Amino acid sequence: MPTPFRLRFVRVQLAWLLGLLLALVLAGAFSYPLFVLLAVIGFVTIAELLTPVDVTPRWDGDLDVFVTLALVAAVIAAGVRVLQLFAPGVLP
Repeated sequence: MPTPFRLRFVRVQLAWLLGLLLALVLAGAFSYPLFVLLAVIGFVTIAELLTPVDVTPRWDGDLDVFVTLALVAAVIAAGVRVLQLFAPGVLP
């Protein structure tokens, strides 16, 4: 059964992602690597802001797994962007 904190975390994360997507599309600056990098920054920030300080929740270990996966995705996105900048013909 989801706790109120988990539901709030999911709502805030979805609001961040939808707002980010809308802002990038309206600015005409949407690209997958940029979206992934900003989504990871938002995810880590939201996780730090919404995690209770005085009590260690049971799902804290699960959050570490998601943060690790998000950081790996950010590194891949940054690598793709670097390849696009320095080797224009390698990736589409």
